[in-house]
Amino acid sequence: MRERQFHKVSPAVWRSRRFNSLPDDPRVLWFYFATGPHQTSAGCSRIPPAYASADLGWSAERYAAGKSELVAADLIVADDEANEIYVCRWFQHCPPTNAKHAAGIASNIYALDSDIIRERVEADFAETLWGGRFLDSPGRAINGDGEAYE
Repeated sequence: MRERQFHKVSPAVWRSRRFNSLPDDPRVLWFYFATGPHQTSAGCSRIPPAYASADLGWSAERYAAGKSELVAADLIVADDEANEIYVCRWFQHCPPTNAKHAAGIASNIYALDSDIIRERVEADFAETLWGGRFLDSPGRAINGDGEAYE
């Protein structure tokens, strides 16, 4: 997975009951997952706990506690065996904007090791206009042939 150059974060995060019900550590950690250097266009990142702890300057226990609170609040999905994270509802604010963007997102989804994460991300991706088109017919979505995609 390669580093993204741009990240969208919706101002709606500040109106989120899930987000606002959390203490500061999980909220900072959510921003790390949503905007950090490991994030991909699929809303996923592969981050070993020691790496995240070092990035944040936190103990392993502090990181694990914050991550657990984010999972419990349904703000992230985490697979500890694969060290992969998905920021829930990513595509509500960062949907693919065209077929080539969808293809790039799909390549990040296919690179995931975690079946749990991949299934959730793929389901959310499929609900977007371009994600659904791409998953339905990648060649047709990219080449633009067919009236349904005009």
